[in-house]
Amino acid sequence: MLLLFGCIKSYDPLIDSNVEKKYVVSGRITDKEGWQEVEVSLSSPIDSPEYIPVLDCQVKILDNRGNVFSLAEYNPGQYQVWISQEYLTTGTSYQVRVTVPNGEELVSGFDTMSACPPLDSVFYSLEEVLISNPGNYLKGMQFYVDLNAEGDYSQFYKWDVIETWEYHAPLPLEYYFDGTHHEVKPPDFSNQVCWKTDLVKNVFTVSTKNLTQNIYNQYPLQFVDGRRSSRLGIQYSILVRQLSLSEGAYNYWEQLRINSNEQGGLYEKQPLAIRGNLMNISNPGKDVLGYFYAASESSGRYFYKDIEGIIPDFENFCQESDLGRLGWKEYYWWEYPVYYYFNEFGRLRILNHICVDCPLMGGTTVKPDFWPN
Repeated sequence: MLLLFGCIKSYDPLIDSNVEKKYVVSGRITDKEGWQEVEVSLSSPIDSPEYIPVLDCQVKILDNRGNVFSLAEYNPGQYQVWISQEYLTTGTSYQVRVTVPNGEELVSGFDTMSACPPLDSVFYSLEEVLISNPGNYLKGMQFYVDLNAEGDYSQFYKWDVIETWEYHAPLPLEYYFDGTHHEVKPPDFSNQVCWKTDLVKNVFTVSTKNLTQNIYNQYPLQFVDGRRSSRLGIQYSILVRQLSLSEGAYNYWEQLRINSNEQGGLYEKQPLAIRGNLMNISNPGKDVLGYFYAASESSGRYFYKDIEGIIPDFENFCQESDLGRLGWKEYYWWEYPVYYYFNEFGRLRILNHICVDCPLMGGTTVKPDFWPN
């Protein structure tokens, strides 16, 4: 028995971190007039992932009707162009062409935009998920979507979910010390209310190709609980975008879904080598990662507040403490400002910055245009 347990050790697979970096091109064009975007970057080692943008590229989107749209770089490695509605029609095929600074040309295949039905029903049910073994369950909102694509619509779909929520810092700014004591009158509430927006990173795809009807009911989207974040503390909103795909684009995203959402341990599922629709026509022997696709879109926004059956119980990361034995001499100039307040008993309490500055939690004090009053 001692020998058996003594021989167990962790296994670290040998992965070459010095593999040549590959170009990664990703983007899509939709049937909605507006900014169409493409991102160009380099792959990074698996043991130290990072975003490596490729600057100063020439990026163009072409369609099969002879139109060419040149994109401008607005952020490092990110390119965009405004395309009017008249050029964004179902049945049209689109491709991207990227010339990188060394002159190599990266080209996608043409992808055809198919029709998308209206977004049907988005709803939730209160469910419990197992978060540890044995027996620890977490109650939350499991979201679902229904697909009704009867008619002349695609059989392949992807959903993007963008979540926005309001959260608050517990206290306004009222007292602080920076070598001198300051009292803010009236208290400053400007950094007490914030909103944060995130793209749900799970991949949601479905195909009705092998079904008797172009309908799919109760497809699971994200799960949201009231304990691990502040999402359900005040008000929560999701924007659900339903995208119709070509079969090729669906196969790509389905492989990504399998590789990310359903990835098991090392011995349960091996990572997949996912091939996109791009190639390096200047050097065909060099792989190009990513996918460029066309999709028509329908969307809906939903708001949730005071969910019956959910009691928010999350860590707000605000910490307070007593003033130390050395008083204000304990604080050096690089720690300024030191925030504090007087509690209901008149006792001075030191606050960390998160207590009065909600943007430190990643959000913004700028209220979204769509947020209700």
